[in-house]
Amino acid sequence: MKNSDSDELGLKVQRAQHALEQIRGVGVVHGIRVIVDAEDRLLSVTINEEDTIMAAYRAAVEDKRPRVDEALQALRADATFEAVSTYTNANSAHLEAERGDRQHKLEEEFEDDEYERGSIKAPDW
Repeated sequence: MKNSDSDELGLKVQRAQHALEQIRGVGVVHGIRVIVDAEDRLLSVTINEEDTIMAAYRAAVEDKRPRVDEALQALRADATFEAVSTYTNANSAHLEAERGDRQHKLEEEFEDDEYERGSIKAPDW
C-alpha cells in the first residue's frame, strides 16, 4: 500500500470516528427520555422529577465528601504524592488540549472536504 493510500485510509478512519462520536439515539417512553451514544453508553436520562433527583445526587455527593477527604488526608500531605499529582494534572490538561486541537483540525478538514464536493451531507465512505 502506498503512503498516500495509507494517509487517505487514516483520514477516512478519523472521519468515521468523528461521525460515530456525534451519533446519538433518543428514546422516550412514559415521559422518560434517554439518550445513548453510538456505543450504547447512557449519556442522559430526563424525567419529570429530574430536579429532585439531581438535588438528591448533590446532597449525596456533599454527604460523602468529608469522609473522602479524611481518607485521603495522609496521602495528600505526602510531598511525593503532591509532586506526582501536580505532574499528572498538568499532563492531563496538556493531553486534553492536544486532543481538542486534533478534533478541531479533523472537523475543519471534514468541512473543507464536504464543501469541495458541494455537499454538506454525510460523507460517502
